[in-house]
Amino acid sequence: MSETIECPHNVDGYCQISTDLAQVPVPIAQDACAACVLQSNPRSKNSVTCSKAIQYRTLVGMLPTPELLECVKPPTHGVGTELDELIEKTRSFLQRVWLGWLIPPRVQCGCSATRALMNQQGPRGCVHNRAQLANEIHERWRKHLPLVRYLPLSRCLVGIYLTQAIRRFQNKETANG
Repeated sequence: MSETIECPHNVDGYCQISTDLAQVPVPIAQDACAACVLQSNPRSKNSVTCSKAIQYRTLVGMLPTPELLECVKPPTHGVGTELDELIEKTRSFLQRVWLGWLIPPRVQCGCSATRALMNQQGPRGCVHNRAQLANEIHERWRKHLPLVRYLPLSRCLVGIYLTQAIRRFQNKETANG
């Protein structure tokens, strides 16, 4: 038996946000609720609630609205983009002192999926998943340069970069209103 989900938008077992977006009843799904609370704008119109709305509109034979389709597009800027910019600045500096080989080039790092995921999760999701993200990035770095495992505090350095990227994005969000 599944647990009751504590959310003000859980109305009789239906997600009121997704229902309003879809214009058809959308039942609560625990996995969607768990993903929704990790969004940069939780418990509101976000990519999760829009995705559920699209799913149920399609299920009843209705086409998704252009607004819903636009809502589920991954953001092109966010914490992942900020982290990418920090890494690029570091790579540029290291290249000036002939140490650019320490960090893989963008085309070789395989970071685009992580960047998109971090942009999608927003600051809150990145803070929540910080350890997992740091491990993933560190492992990718180790594949590029196996000697990284012998660098003291290399995993800690990745965590510091993540924290800095989160702060930079939050500062930009605050400055932009």
